[in-house]
Amino acid sequence: MAKIKHSKPQTSNVKRENFDVTAEQQAEIDCLQSLIKAPSRKEAVLTAVRLTLQLASENKKGKQLFLGTELGANMEKVLILNLQTPDIWPWRYLVEIPHVWKKQLHVKGRKLPAANVWIDMLVNKMTRKEAAHNWDLPLEAIDEIVSYCQENKQLLELEAAEEKRRLAKKGITFEPQTAH
Repeated sequence: MAKIKHSKPQTSNVKRENFDVTAEQQAEIDCLQSLIKAPSRKEAVLTAVRLTLQLASENKKGKQLFLGTELGANMEKVLILNLQTPDIWPWRYLVEIPHVWKKQLHVKGRKLPAANVWIDMLVNKMTRKEAAHNWDLPLEAIDEIVSYCQENKQLLELEAAEEKRRLAKKGITFEPQTAH
């Protein structure tokens, strides 16, 4: 007959969490426990922590949470406070591109500063349609670029002056040369 070895139960590093909660917070934990049918308050809190970790991880990857009755039908975006910021970005076709000193927006999907399109339109006296055709952009993008550039004219002027200063420092100038 084989001998059965009895070993002491393994103890893991367990840290006891002990913190005070208000009556309102306790009611929230009790409500969560009831809604998810958790066997204990501890399991309810741990489930909430795991869910929050999963949501934060997915949000960090750029994913968003939507709720609805059917996939794609009447879907509603869910904003999870402290995990993501409200979607208040006013631009559909413009995005930020990190740069050491330039702050102007660029056309989404391209490394094309909005000011380049706007200045090209002004210098070449292009219509909206001509600019859209020239830059292969929808008319709505052109309208957005013009609106953005008009609203941020001071920023664009400051960036242009800084660019000119940096180029001059390198010995590059763009002043028209006079004929001799």
